[in-house]
Amino acid sequence: MKVFMIAGEESGDIHGSNLIRQLQKLADVSLYGTGGDNLKSLGQEQYFITDQMTIIGLDDIVSNIPFIYRMFKTLEEKLDEVKPDVVILVDYPGFNLRFAKKAHAKNCKVVYYIAPQVWAWHYSRVHKIKKYIDKVFCILPFEEELFKQEGIDATYVGNPVVDNMKYTFANRSEFCKYLSLDENKEIIGLLPGSRKREISGLLPEMIKASEHFADNFEFVVAKAAGVDANVIKGYTDNTKVKMAENCTYDVMKYSKLAWVCSGTATLETALNQTPMILLYKVGSLSWFIGKMLVKTKYAGLPNIIEGREIIPELLQSDMNAENIINKTEMILNNYGKFKKDIENISSKFNQIDPSKKAAEEILSII
Repeated sequence: MKVFMIAGEESGDIHGSNLIRQLQKLADVSLYGTGGDNLKSLGQEQYFITDQMTIIGLDDIVSNIPFIYRMFKTLEEKLDEVKPDVVILVDYPGFNLRFAKKAHAKNCKVVYYIAPQVWAWHYSRVHKIKKYIDKVFCILPFEEELFKQEGIDATYVGNPVVDNMKYTFANRSEFCKYLSLDENKEIIGLLPGSRKREISGLLPEMIKASEHFADNFEFVVAKAAGVDANVIKGYTDNTKVKMAENCTYDVMKYSKLAWVCSGTATLETALNQTPMILLYKVGSLSWFIGKMLVKTKYAGLPNIIEGREIIPELLQSDMNAENIINKTEMILNNYGKFKKDIENISSKFNQIDPSKKAAEEILSII
């Protein structure tokens, strides 16, 4: 089977490689396209790598027009040369929806893994998806019905974050021992994000709020991959907050409650069945533009999936230590209710192996 895969970001390389590993169990696969180290390790003949393809914002697009043109041209030529059985597009919608048009014009079977989030912004993209994509694999439960209502062949395959949730410690006791935590105290996990601006906007208020609960709880901040440990230590030094490296999922799993930066981490925390408070704060201009573009009522994926607020959201000016304390006490006083809502979210994902299901669907299409 000749597979032409376009992954343009590190996350796409990871999720795409998990999918290809499952596909290789079902068929003899020759792999072509773009990706990173993970896809290369599976034998992908790479025409461009993800480091080259990380183009963010209008300035980057304008300055990279010659490269983008050359990339399209080269990949089109390779489609003619390889004549793949299937073209698999992984996330990266700005580029991949344009490439889908090229592949469709060459009569290639085109599938999209990790569907564009048209429910949040750019809903008009459904027209391109309907026209140029043969099959869409959705990673959120409600997306399948949304696409089907537009006449698009879509299947919910589960969420690929499930593939990547690996734990460093076998149990809570080992985790506590590693960080010198008092096992008799419950843990509140702090997940302030992976960008400096997120950390500087959220972590000081998290630490301030932690002082209110310091007698009864242990506090652990999860350092995201790629974040300089000194950045975290700059905030946690001279406090009772501990820093955990290379064990973010353990922090999610062994915490009674978590304070989490908006993003994929909210879904990952939900899959670990841990109640949480979502926190987010950006610059005024970014917030204004975001409010104009984003069409969802909620910021957090658990709330979006359920269509109601099952985790409190503290955004912009509401994101402060006082409100974090108040919402934390609210959850602790009604813990059973919040725990049950989070477990319900988890049940929508934990029965499905996304990479395996997507691989089986691709094989049936071909």
